[in-house]
Amino acid sequence: MSRTLVKICGLRDRAMVEVAAEAGADFVGVVLAKSSPRYVSPLIAPPLALAAIDAGTIPVAVVRLPIDPETRGALDAFPIVQFHGLEDAADLRKFAKGDDNWEFWKGLHFDPAQIESFLADGRVARLVVDGPEAGSGVAFDHALFAALSPETRRRAFLAGGLDPTNVAAAVRAARPGGVDVSSGVERERGVKDADRIRAFIDAVRSA
Repeated sequence: MSRTLVKICGLRDRAMVEVAAEAGADFVGVVLAKSSPRYVSPLIAPPLALAAIDAGTIPVAVVRLPIDPETRGALDAFPIVQFHGLEDAADLRKFAKGDDNWEFWKGLHFDPAQIESFLADGRVARLVVDGPEAGSGVAFDHALFAALSPETRRRAFLAGGLDPTNVAAAVRAARPGGVDVSSGVERERGVKDADRIRAFIDAVRSA
């Protein structure tokens, strides 16, 4: 399998975006869902997206439907929009309305039927397969993920319960196309830690 991609999610300031980029993150996630403790306002999100691009990484806007007009406008700064609510494929197609400017990702709990359904839909490029509650740091059985087909795993990010101490083992066991972390690189809820971000990415590369 090719190099494992890394997404550091829930970044809220330019300094942590730059830390993640310098450490080798392929993607950084900015959360525009108000229910999240890592929420960033539509005024702050576009400058963070630009900072990520300037630093050499790719910004991902993480949202949940419904989306208000201000948030929708902020999404223009992002090349990738990740839906992480109860959306189905029809919701994503309705949101797009023929607009191909965005690459769409979908976050969901582990469910083989849903995983295959979303990947079969023409609008979903990648999945973020999470634990029972997104951003909670709670894992699911990674052996279940490892049982998915190689092509499915290639298009999926493993998330939920990952941190610098266990991500290398998770990569070796589950063989995902990428890994996604948020709470596992925080010093307190919603506050990222630069050393943990670097340690996480180093651990992925070592695997």
